[in-house]
Amino acid sequence: MNSIELRSEKVRSIIGKIPPRIVRSGTLVLFIVFALLIIGSYFFPYSETITIPVQIKENKTLSINLPSQRYVAIAYVPINLQSKVIKGQETLVEIEGYGKNTNGQIDCYVQNRMDIAVVKNNKKYILFNLSLNNSLITSNGKSIPYYSNMLGTGKIILKKERLLKFLFDRTK
Repeated sequence: MNSIELRSEKVRSIIGKIPPRIVRSGTLVLFIVFALLIIGSYFFPYSETITIPVQIKENKTLSINLPSQRYVAIAYVPINLQSKVIKGQETLVEIEGYGKNTNGQIDCYVQNRMDIAVVKNNKKYILFNLSLNNSLITSNGKSIPYYSNMLGTGKIILKKERLLKFLFDRTK
């Protein structure tokens, strides 16, 4: 009984071959997925950002008290990243205790460099002035009450580009 062959030559030849239809359809599926990823990367944005500590203070230098300029944000940019920050860059600030998911973020932009170096927590920072676009009203339309020297976390958007461009620039 042990010497009986359970598979014939025809069965072995069928089992040994991969059907060409499966190979072609598998290759086609992989090509379509890859093409969709390439096409999709044209539409997906890629933003290069840096995260920084921010302090919001009352703007006492204004003679005219405009609501949008009543407060000023001071950004503490690490000294090794200060060359990447330029005037006019968009910044999003999340105030401590007011989560961005429920309250939103405050829209700002880099107004100017203050040329003041500060050491904080054994790290060296250069100070930048941020101008608040809409005072202390967040992107969700909520007004955040001011308290003395309020702190937050800011994200300076260094550049926005398409993911496809970013990927091709990295391959060069």
